[in-house]
Amino acid sequence: MAAGSPSGGSKRQVILFVLLLCVCQSGAQSLRYSLAEAMHSDSFVGNIAQDLGLPPSQLAARKARLVAEGNEQLFRLDPSSGVLTAKHSLDREEICPQSESCT
Repeated sequence: MAAGSPSGGSKRQVILFVLLLCVCQSGAQSLRYSLAEAMHSDSFVGNIAQDLGLPPSQLAARKARLVAEGNEQLFRLDPSSGVLTAKHSLDREEICPQSESCT
């Protein structure tokens, strides 16, 4: 190994540090919304851009998207405005049949 050349372990540590720094600086944030039972299709849920304190154009620039845990996407996000709506009528008993509360 040549003098002054970083080893593979050192390179990994530097890359890991930079990656960790980027993740910490990203400012990841969670939002929670309470929804009325039996919401109708296209009902307003919230404005994500406004709630995060971002201009709506930032959602599109940051490629904001919704990720569903199940097979079905229950909500729709308009990245140009930040508005989150119910994709169709929501029924708690259908979504969470075994639970009194649904998260």
